[in-house]
Amino acid sequence: MTTATQKPAPQHRRLSLQTKLLMLVTVVTVAMMSVIVWFDTYSLRKSVEETYVSQLDGMTTAINGRYEESHSIQDVQQIFDYIQYKNQDVLQLTLFGENEIQASTDRSRVGEPSPPNLLSLLENDRTLVEHLDDEDGIPKDRLTAPLKEDGVTIGAIELLIDTSDSNALIRTRVQIIIVVGLAITVLLLLSLSYIIRKLLLRPLLKLRTAAVSVKQGLPYKDISLNSSHEINEVASAFNEMVINLEGRYTELKKAMDIVQHTQKQLVESEKMVALGNLVAGVSHEINTPIGIGVTAVSFMDEKSKEFQAIYASGKMKRSDLDEYLHVIQDTTGMIQTNLFRASELIRSFKQVAVDSSAQAKRRFKLKTYIQEVLVSLQPNLKKTKHLVEVHGSDQIELNTDPGTISQLLTNFIMNSLIHAFADKDEGKIEIHVLEYNGKVTMRYSDNGKGMPPEVAAQIFEPFFTTNRSGGGTGLGMHIVYNLVVQSLGGTITCESELGQGTAFTIEIPNS
Repeated sequence: MTTATQKPAPQHRRLSLQTKLLMLVTVVTVAMMSVIVWFDTYSLRKSVEETYVSQLDGMTTAINGRYEESHSIQDVQQIFDYIQYKNQDVLQLTLFGENEIQASTDRSRVGEPSPPNLLSLLENDRTLVEHLDDEDGIPKDRLTAPLKEDGVTIGAIELLIDTSDSNALIRTRVQIIIVVGLAITVLLLLSLSYIIRKLLLRPLLKLRTAAVSVKQGLPYKDISLNSSHEINEVASAFNEMVINLEGRYTELKKAMDIVQHTQKQLVESEKMVALGNLVAGVSHEINTPIGIGVTAVSFMDEKSKEFQAIYASGKMKRSDLDEYLHVIQDTTGMIQTNLFRASELIRSFKQVAVDSSAQAKRRFKLKTYIQEVLVSLQPNLKKTKHLVEVHGSDQIELNTDPGTISQLLTNFIMNSLIHAFADKDEGKIEIHVLEYNGKVTMRYSDNGKGMPPEVAAQIFEPFFTTNRSGGGTGLGMHIVYNLVVQSLGGTITCESELGQGTAFTIEIPNS
């Protein structure tokens, strides 16, 4: 099965705490500066506007007084010309009558109609202000104030004034405020950066360095920070945590030593139990050929005595000699066969027993050794009708502890006999061995009752058993797992399906 390779998601670089704080302060400072600049500009414009209004009010008062005395438009015209001459910023002065323009510094406008409803807009003694920007690019303000006689509005005076100087003053003021604000902002950011680095980042970096040293298992020294109360409390809590961790680590290490020692004792105990069962089974198995040999020797001794008596009586016939020789031949053949069988059993038992206890590496042919182990397990297998088959090349060799292979097979077969074939009279066990790419694979499978997925998933866990009531300890498969992973440096997997049997696949590096 081909698995598509998934590309790791790109990791976006996150901003540091210092950068975030400085950005936040910058944004807040710029916003405050913008508000200050806007408010100052607005206030200055209002002040300039009020100055223009005051100037227009003064002009209106003077014109009112002169007009009430003489009622002469010519006098008003002279005042307009004088004001424009004295004040270069005044671009134009105009006197609006009720129906037409009566006087203006621009003579061409005299006699033009007055804007409709102009006088009604000035009834509340309000001065109208309008900001203009004509095509010539010169900023201007148009101010219109009422002209009164005996408290009655009889006209309006319009002042068109050049505001270039005042606008330049405002721009200069704004630039000064911006420059000063930027300078203050830069100083503030530099000061804040120094404060953040000294009071926050340096203590945090010290904490990080301490955490890394703890992670790497280096000797730890208590962190001593001369910082704020909150940071000092964090450092103190970190020191206490490390001390607690060291204590917990020491306790955990002691517990692990106890567990490993206990595990080793359990493995040795399982080995001795397996070896004891092997001794009992082999001794019982050897009794049969030796008993047959003893019986055959006794029978041959009896026949020899009978033949000797016939020979001593002088009545021996050729048929008696032929019968005796035939008995001798059959009996010696039976004795030889059974003694050879007993010798093979002893040789296999000796090899397996030595491998189980010696724990020494040697090079051996795997398939041949598996068959020797099966011979030693015959006392358990011969009581059943189960079939065991070994497949694979006879030339595959391993350079490892053969006793581990013996213990693995013993655990597998006993597990099959006790669990897989509990309700089955005739089962089949297959052992396949093959070598590929520097690894030897041994696959053990049976066609027993199998296991549900939740049981198969926990098969290698210590003390897990489904036969607790039957005396199961739950250590057999856990010991198998440890033997494969720790002793052989390999891997083991379990595949099982309820009603379809179980298979264990072991991969062992062949070095």
